[in-house]
Amino acid sequence: MNPDKPLANSFVVTGNKITLIDSGNDSSGLKNTKKIDLSGKTVLPGIIDSHVHIRELGMDSLKANLVGVSSVKEMVERLKDKFPSPATGDWLIGQGWDEGSFASTAYPDRRLLDIAFPNNPVALESLHGFAGLYNGYALKLANIDSSTKDPEVGNIIRRMNGEPTGVMLTLAQNLIRPFIPEPSNEKIKDAIISGLNIMANAGVTSIHEAGMTPKDVKAFVSLAESNSLPIRVYGMLDGNNDELMKHWFARGPLVDKSGFLDIRSIKVFYDGSLGSRTALMEEPYSDQLGKSLATERISTKKILQLGRKAADKGFQMAVHAIGDKGNNQVLKLYEEILDTNGIFDHRWRIEHAQVLFPNFYSRAAELKVLASMQSSHAVGDSKWAEDRIGSERIQDAYAWQNILKSGVRLLLNSDLPGEPWKPMETLYFAINRKPLDSTKESKGWYMKQALTVEEALKAMTIENAHGAFQEKKLGSIEINKLADFIIIDQNPLTVVSEDIKNIKVLETWVSGIKVSSIN
Repeated sequence: MNPDKPLANSFVVTGNKITLIDSGNDSSGLKNTKKIDLSGKTVLPGIIDSHVHIRELGMDSLKANLVGVSSVKEMVERLKDKFPSPATGDWLIGQGWDEGSFASTAYPDRRLLDIAFPNNPVALESLHGFAGLYNGYALKLANIDSSTKDPEVGNIIRRMNGEPTGVMLTLAQNLIRPFIPEPSNEKIKDAIISGLNIMANAGVTSIHEAGMTPKDVKAFVSLAESNSLPIRVYGMLDGNNDELMKHWFARGPLVDKSGFLDIRSIKVFYDGSLGSRTALMEEPYSDQLGKSLATERISTKKILQLGRKAADKGFQMAVHAIGDKGNNQVLKLYEEILDTNGIFDHRWRIEHAQVLFPNFYSRAAELKVLASMQSSHAVGDSKWAEDRIGSERIQDAYAWQNILKSGVRLLLNSDLPGEPWKPMETLYFAINRKPLDSTKESKGWYMKQALTVEEALKAMTIENAHGAFQEKKLGSIEINKLADFIIIDQNPLTVVSEDIKNIKVLETWVSGIKVSSIN
């Protein structure tokens, strides 16, 4: 990621910085200095994952894993495995069922959950959080029945007789979430530390936390103040929370001198997901004409207000947009704000940028908007995405090469938890555009949009650093940059692309300190 020195045999770390690269000078007598001799191994800049939900990763051990289930029967089996003897009234939580796969046929129904768990409320969040399945016990606690009206934003999926099936889409889930017990502040901190350590073990040295709630902010700040964060955190505030934004606009961005916690970005949900048909599209969905459930999760007027205040107070905007209409609308709003304020070094982002218009690219490049995208989403959605939007619109979906060729800067990340998220998996998906269990002979999905190894690594390191205003100190192995790096057992530039997923992270270093080792 350093074009001036793409290959090196060794480098020297003094304190928390890189001070020499491939120097023949003897550094053994220098104070607080380590020589990192690679001995034929490969070193990469520390991986920066620029869109994660770290608390959820840390809490995974408390939930039933529903990734890959294809029926409610399977959901019941996994819940019973996870919670063999639950006390009456205890909430049973699961996460990971793919709303995209289910929505291609029919959404699940709570009947089997009601039979299996008559004495416990059940809450099962979908893979990307845009749908939830709840049993009758949970619905009763929240006073949701056939007479309950859909909220202004979101949908209660119903049976023919009007009874709720248990599936709630987007913000309809907020009718039931207040009844699910919130973890304590200490549990949140424990979950954050657990999640960050898991990521360090996988080779991640910095994350961008997408959508910090007030409780999250409190926990992250407390951990930073006690020097307890093992890797770096760049915080995006929950822009849909009015009170939180009022406080932070009055306070201004936090740029931590220790370099372990910056909070200077605002994450806003605009539309939903392609899988649940809640992403905003200009034309109807191809597989269910006239049945779109898409709605704005926040008004354009509100985004305009947030964006103007963000520009005034020095905050970055990072708006979630999936559908072509959603992306087009967000770009228009950015354009309106930046026309007024001038195109300063804002580095505003669109999170996901999944389905685009052909004229999106040149406009985004001119506005210097960053596209924050996930290689795992392209692979995970490939089973049904073309059915959902048709063969014409799919040409501008998950379109990484279109993005790069237009001059738009690409940030590559995982959006964990949910899909496989480890850096070498993200890299594999970006290059091969097919599932991890594919045969070597199988062809990737729309390979004209695949990235080269160099392009993908750049998008996972220096470009992600740029997306957080940190490229002068992170994202590449250069003299005077912070010593964040990983040592791996194979070189992704020379290994067969199919084997990238098998590359092992041997050591992870942050600020010149080894924070994880396979040994």
